[in-house]
Amino acid sequence: MHSITSRMITLLAAAFLALAAAGCGWLPWLGRAKEPTAKEVLGVDDDRFKELDEEAIDIELARAKNGLRVTIRTDKPAYQLGEPIIVDIRLENVSAAGGGQNARDIPVYFEPVVHTRDGRAVEWLFKFQIRTDRDMRLVYRSPDVKVPLDARDDYYHYVVLPPQSFVGRRFIFSPRQARGLTNPGRYSLMASYAVGDDSAQVIISNRLTDEQAKLLTDKIAYVRVWTGQIFSNRVTFDVKRKKFLGLF
Repeated sequence: MHSITSRMITLLAAAFLALAAAGCGWLPWLGRAKEPTAKEVLGVDDDRFKELDEEAIDIELARAKNGLRVTIRTDKPAYQLGEPIIVDIRLENVSAAGGGQNARDIPVYFEPVVHTRDGRAVEWLFKFQIRTDRDMRLVYRSPDVKVPLDARDDYYHYVVLPPQSFVGRRFIFSPRQARGLTNPGRYSLMASYAVGDDSAQVIISNRLTDEQAKLLTDKIAYVRVWTGQIFSNRVTFDVKRKKFLGLF
């Protein structure tokens, strides 16, 4: 078992401390003076990992959970300064992987954004982080948004995903939104999807009144959706200075 480089520890700390702020508990090595082993960092008790490198970290973070996986990609590998970063994200039912023995339909809560009082769309169930790839310095983090249960009349969308199907959305991050992108360099991007127990039941239609929902009973008026937290793959992109007369 090889020990982990300081850059890997930085990567893990960034991913687990910040992305997992919504409840991930894999932090068995905090407070230790000695350098942790791969098993200690990932909290595994078997020999799945003979050595841990950045690729293994990315694979473990992006592992599917309870049949669901989230993946992201940018529309191109490099952008000019001031250009918006376009990110496609998709939520996929991978329960059929490995022969299909566990294949099943998965209802998912699909509310990518909420709208503020001034009409701005803010990420909700999907959360993003953008960091400098060299030292993992945070340049953007999705805001922590709480939507009270009594304010969710407009947030009732769910999708039933058959095996090997997905649902997705496009997000656009401007330099004004992520001011750290005003500097040229290489950046890394990760995302998470999280649905808490308070959102486990989604009403089948926002047109139902409370009285109608009670008459139908919870079993009919609500759909129980997937709950938990999963992390995406990590993608990198470059931000470059604009060319002047064909030169950088």
